[in-house]
Amino acid sequence: MEKVGFIGVGIMGGAIAARMLQNGVPVLAYDSNPEALAKFAALGGEIASCIRDVVDQTEIVFACLPTANICRHVALGPDGVAGGSQVKIYIETSTLGGAVAMEFAAALEKFGIAYLDCPVVGGAVAAAAGTLGVLAAGPRAAFERAEFALAAFAGRLFFLGETAGMGQTGKVVNNAVAYAAFLATCEAVSVGMKAGLDMETCVAIINQGSGANFFTQRVFPNYMLKGKFDGTGAMEIGVKDVKYFHEEAKRLDVPIPMARAVLELQQRVLETGPPERDTMTMLHYFTDLAGLPRQG
Repeated sequence: MEKVGFIGVGIMGGAIAARMLQNGVPVLAYDSNPEALAKFAALGGEIASCIRDVVDQTEIVFACLPTANICRHVALGPDGVAGGSQVKIYIETSTLGGAVAMEFAAALEKFGIAYLDCPVVGGAVAAAAGTLGVLAAGPRAAFERAEFALAAFAGRLFFLGETAGMGQTGKVVNNAVAYAAFLATCEAVSVGMKAGLDMETCVAIINQGSGANFFTQRVFPNYMLKGKFDGTGAMEIGVKDVKYFHEEAKRLDVPIPMARAVLELQQRVLETGPPERDTMTMLHYFTDLAGLPRQG
């Protein structure tokens, strides 16, 4: 099967690229973090020395990166994707907002590179299980050319049309709901624990009832109930994702009182400690308010 390139094999990107390997797609990867590269090499992935090494050897290149500024440097920087000699299709699985996706599509087109705006939904647990939703937008021909690689890690592929940015719209719609559910879950579980229920029982009750959500079904059981509060991504990334939803709503002139409340609370929690700490540690904010011992 054709080899693809991958830039950014951290928590999420590493899970996606690993899934590709498991399904027979050879992957040439680069990451600025040597530890991430070592983990990927141990899985059988091929390691590149730099970004240019990736884009000079593969025609289809994926990226999974944490911020829009890093994405811009990788895509359009002096040693980035735009100057690659082989790359024909650049697939951005990062969450970076619709405006940035449109900027990249227009800029890369001048270099003869098709841009697929292709964020994913489901988190690292879904990536490892092969159940990620992939929200693709961009030239249909590029999508069809790269579909073998997308299908190697996706549980479901959504093609949202040829307009760059539509994938980002789908992603931020999902994330606005996800973080509202997570904050509500943390608050509710803290109240239940204060009353004398244990966290596992609280989560089981919610999952049995109408409050079940991604975090109670996947994150709490696989991480938090096992005492693990690291591995889902930095808290600042989750805050960034909800900010992108605000930007999209502003562009469309749609009031969003719920998302405004979610972002205000996220930012309040973010101010209580290092922004790079895991999103799951938001639970500590609520247990602290309740006067409970910290979990994990």
